[in-house]
Amino acid sequence: MKKEFRLAAVLCTFFLLLGCGESKTSMDQRTYYGAFNSIKTAVDDMKYEVFAETYDPRVEPVPAEYGSAVAAFMRNDDVKGTPLEAEAQKLLDKEQEIMEIWNSPDGTIEKLRAAVQEAVDQVEHMKTMVE
Repeated sequence: MKKEFRLAAVLCTFFLLLGCGESKTSMDQRTYYGAFNSIKTAVDDMKYEVFAETYDPRVEPVPAEYGSAVAAFMRNDDVKGTPLEAEAQKLLDKEQEIMEIWNSPDGTIEKLRAAVQEAVDQVEHMKTMVE
């Protein structure tokens, strides 16, 4: 009985140290899927806010975590030097465009919503490359 218990303890310790691999639902920005999921969440939050009937144009449309999530994704070794890196750069460029529209006296809510929708579409395009 003692041997079986010792074997079970060793196996459990081994599997705990080894882990189960990266989860596709992770939100840990240090991981490939986690960083991408953080991007999806930030863009979804932005769309939810800007497309709401109660949206206040005085509130900055880009969530604070948007840029850091994209930067974390681009730093990932699985992304560097791949087409995904260029696609992620497009998201950073889109962030600048959204902020320019928001800061512009000519920036209408329609223009802002169109730019946010383009960011959503970009993430959807990237999703096909990630999965």
